[in-house]
Amino acid sequence: MLTMIPQHHIKYLYEYKGMSLRAIAKETGHSFQTIKKYANKEDGNPLPTPRKPKQSKLDPYKAQIDEWLEEDRKVPRKQRHTGTRVYRRLLEMYGEEFSVSLRTMQYYVAKKKQEMYQDGEGYLPLEHSPGEAQADFGSFTYQDEKGVEQEGFFLTLSFPYSNASYAQVVPGQNQECLLQGLKQII
Repeated sequence: MLTMIPQHHIKYLYEYKGMSLRAIAKETGHSFQTIKKYANKEDGNPLPTPRKPKQSKLDPYKAQIDEWLEEDRKVPRKQRHTGTRVYRRLLEMYGEEFSVSLRTMQYYVAKKKQEMYQDGEGYLPLEHSPGEAQADFGSFTYQDEKGVEQEGFFLTLSFPYSNASYAQVVPGQNQECLLQGLKQII
């Protein structure tokens, strides 16, 4: 692997001097493939090596913990296991052989519960095609000439694609009023 200075020099000759890959190979003495690799590389930093997953002291007990947490789904919230309660149960079951810290247990239980109780609710992106319209009735109160409060109705026609909307006062909330209101809006 080339050091950073030759890599930058290759990139400089290719990008700013406009030299061909073969000319750079001839000038630097590196192979054409090496020049091609470093000339087209965006980031000169080497990729970090991925870490190997470590074995946890908790691994032998995870199946039991997961089973308890699954059973907890059927009971009321206040009766479910906490990290501390799971820790104490395992300590009673395994005694001195159990060598996991309380904090590790609490962290695992909290993470597992978050995964389990995560709402599966997603959302769909709200998309509106041009020309689509939405119509809806609404009501409002007003005072007539005598000062008496009356209930009135309106029809709203909105075009979500352009955020344009139009409203029309109508006498009721039925099909006849819908058609008359649309006719007056258009």
